[in-house]
Amino acid sequence: MKILIIRFSSLGDVLITTPIVRSIRKKYPFAEIHFLTKKQFTPILENNPNINKIIEYDSQTERFKNIIKKISKNRYDLIIDLHSKLNSFWIKLFSGSCKKITYNKRHLYRWRLTHKSLSKNLAPIKSTVSLYSTALDKLGIKLDEDKLDIFLPKNQNEIYSAFNIPHSEFRISISPGAMHFTKQYPVKYYSQLIDMLIDKLDAQVTLLGNKAEKNLTTQISEGCKNTILDLAGKTDIMSLAVIIMNSDLFISGDCGPMHIAGALNKSQIAIFGSTHPKLGFAPINPNAVIIQKELNCRPCSLHGREKCPEGHFKCMMDIKPEEIFGKIESIMRSTK
Repeated sequence: MKILIIRFSSLGDVLITTPIVRSIRKKYPFAEIHFLTKKQFTPILENNPNINKIIEYDSQTERFKNIIKKISKNRYDLIIDLHSKLNSFWIKLFSGSCKKITYNKRHLYRWRLTHKSLSKNLAPIKSTVSLYSTALDKLGIKLDEDKLDIFLPKNQNEIYSAFNIPHSEFRISISPGAMHFTKQYPVKYYSQLIDMLIDKLDAQVTLLGNKAEKNLTTQISEGCKNTILDLAGKTDIMSLAVIIMNSDLFISGDCGPMHIAGALNKSQIAIFGSTHPKLGFAPINPNAVIIQKELNCRPCSLHGREKCPEGHFKCMMDIKPEEIFGKIESIMRSTK
């Protein structure tokens, strides 16, 4: 049996598909399972033993019709669409007469959850995994568990050592960036929090991010009175995961690295602003602490906005650094 699973983006969403892949592998242990995703997200799947082949799509250099041709030639018996957008629709359309399954995105339900007047008595979405698992339901396959899978490279110790991160009894990594502004904790608050962590806990703090987030991490560093290690733009996905793995605590907003920390079961703090865990975006991790403010204007959108529609940004501004620091102290006491 030959199976194709489709999820093009983004980092967190691709990682969240891994319980689905694992459950399919358990049902069909001898199947040939391929996974189609964008090139920049392939590393998160590279060491996954449940996937036989990763088909990467480089949207910057490759014409989409070439991917369609490639897929149609593979003659799959089953295609599972965990993206459910126009590009995956075209692939299914031209893939031949194989069986095709698409997950239920619950567009209307999630839209109602973002409107206070319409969300009364609506149950929260447990996780995005539960949405993806609707594809399994159509196949009569049971989801084994929500746990995300991430498999670090064998040379992870060498990867970590190459960054020369100073040794400390308490290592904290922070990924302050997010795809949209209203999912980012304010720069000045991060700077204040980092100074507290260093001054009061003698913590080693490392900032993480991609090249596009370098300006953000620079602003945070410049706002600190202490010197911190800024690795934004210097890591790829797997080295980012290795650094998180070697951290005692990971802090972020609602972003892709948040789910990496969840998959690794690291102690983590997830700060939610305009988005909300009830939309299915919470880290799947028993060691996660979610910090948020329950306001009438939250959630204002499904994936975040470029500015606060109310103009006050209280969902983030009301979360003071002292509150987060208090949670961190509690985590430290509980792990001793």
